[in-house]
Amino acid sequence: MRLFVLVMALIFSAFAAMSHDLDAEAGADASLDAGLKAGLETGLTATGTGFREDFRASDPALRAGWQKAEYAFDHPMFDTDWRADHAVADDGLSLRLEPQEGKANGFVGGSIRRKTPTHWGRYSAVIQPAAGDGLITGFFTYTGPTYGSRHDEIDIEFLGKDTRSMHAAWFVDGELRARTVPLGFDAADAPRLYAFDWLPDRIRWYADGRLILEITEADGPLPKMPGMLFANLWAADASIAGWSGRTTPEQSAEARVGCMSFAPWTGLMTGTDTDFASTDHACAVPGDAPQLAAAGF
Repeated sequence: MRLFVLVMALIFSAFAAMSHDLDAEAGADASLDAGLKAGLETGLTATGTGFREDFRASDPALRAGWQKAEYAFDHPMFDTDWRADHAVADDGLSLRLEPQEGKANGFVGGSIRRKTPTHWGRYSAVIQPAAGDGLITGFFTYTGPTYGSRHDEIDIEFLGKDTRSMHAAWFVDGELRARTVPLGFDAADAPRLYAFDWLPDRIRWYADGRLILEITEADGPLPKMPGMLFANLWAADASIAGWSGRTTPEQSAEARVGCMSFAPWTGLMTGTDTDFASTDHACAVPGDAPQLAAAGF
């Protein structure tokens, strides 16, 4: 167990470096702007502005609100460089992973993040993760030294070696806690709705609207710092194959994200949807949302 926690801590410490990505549109280094600094400095009272993103290629808000990663990623736990053309918005977000030759890392993958920070609230996404040993599909909030704060993070992850389970993790000041939760279905078979509620005293994780895990302050410290919202697909280095599984050199994969949304916390603690603003605009279970059916999900 101690070895598992150590490996996981090393993996997630890599997100600090991963978050320092390049703006693929402008080709410039993604430094902190005044709005981002102000958002992080508001501390515990910040919730952020709610949004829903369906990743339509024609939507100008997509270009303004999100940033793709484009850089060589030098971290021993990752076998993946980031390429903007591997995160494609076309009536849903396609995160792609392909092998590459002649580079330190054996693969290129897709990663996208929200440009502005968010905080307490409900985070939802319609995801069909990639299947395959060594592949990780992630949906998470992150902040850390790159953004001038301590490392706080909340994760939904799918390990391609076992997509019948979901990996739920959270960091407080760089310290990892994690649970693996059986889903009762194969997440890679079809797009489904996943979510987590981030509140001052607890975090709840959901699959298809069903509560599958709740942790509270009684379980230990909880993340407090506003963070950036990410989705990505990556191949793990062989050194952590015991956790992730082992890729093959010719492996390629795709993860689909039909929608991502954030509904800010209202300050209520009723345990119902009224605790969150704008839940009527949140991502929905596929089949209940016509725009997802039309997108081929």
